[in-house]
Amino acid sequence: MDEQIAVLAVADKGSFEAAGKYLGVGRSAVRKRVQSVENELATSIFYSSRTRGIVPTEAGNLYLPQVRESVRHAWLGVDRIRAFSQAQCGDLRVAYSTYLNTRLLKIIRRLAVRSTTVVRESLSTRQAISGVLRGNLHAGFGILPILETDIAARLLFEEPLMACLPVAHRLAAKSTIQLEDLENEPLVSLARKEVPGKHGEIIRHFESHGVALNFVTDAYSPEEALWLVTQGTGISLMTKFSASVCRYNVVVRPLSDRQLTVKSGIFTRRDHDHRLVHDFAELAWTETVGLRTASP
Repeated sequence: MDEQIAVLAVADKGSFEAAGKYLGVGRSAVRKRVQSVENELATSIFYSSRTRGIVPTEAGNLYLPQVRESVRHAWLGVDRIRAFSQAQCGDLRVAYSTYLNTRLLKIIRRLAVRSTTVVRESLSTRQAISGVLRGNLHAGFGILPILETDIAARLLFEEPLMACLPVAHRLAAKSTIQLEDLENEPLVSLARKEVPGKHGEIIRHFESHGVALNFVTDAYSPEEALWLVTQGTGISLMTKFSASVCRYNVVVRPLSDRQLTVKSGIFTRRDHDHRLVHDFAELAWTETVGLRTASP
């Protein structure tokens, strides 16, 4: 593992010295690990280029993808054992995004009270996904869809996507916003960095109706997006619940296409199939039935 990781570090950093700093070892230690791999393969996997530094040989280019996959699987195995050990001890670690609808958050917090083994953490959706992938968390609650193939997600709640506009905007007088109304309108993105899967879903839906969206800036949170709307930066697409934290200088209008929604759910890593994790996910599904059957 140390030798394979050293090979990857050199490939990514472009020099033995930079790889050593990244790994916290000396330059010579990195070189020895790489040489050990080259001796085993009976061929060179790197060569020195005057303009590009240390770069892979033809054999190296064949070898590196296999090494990356090998190291990835090894770390997945380590994470799986750690998560399994925690679950065996009754230490179920669960995180949730603070930007979820209050009705869903109340149920999540109630689940935490009922499941005395749960250690709750309040994180963004992106941070919760990262924690589940690393094995630090057994489950997370956040915005869907999730693009990571190692993550399994289950829909718990769905809300219509709406347009949040400045009160003085020309579209504010309309009771319903048509998709074509937003053609080339300056937009504030709320999901591009935090939940890229959701951002891509919105773009594809509008494009399927022949509408090109013009995102001029990104917002990290609904609060920031709302502030940018009040400043006239652009329109933001969000749920009515998210927009409700700002009661002045903005109006919220439904979109004509009700297929555009914001989906919230629970997600776990596919290989974390411990009974405790499975039972918790099933409990979350059962407790949120009322949200899915209620009208938005």
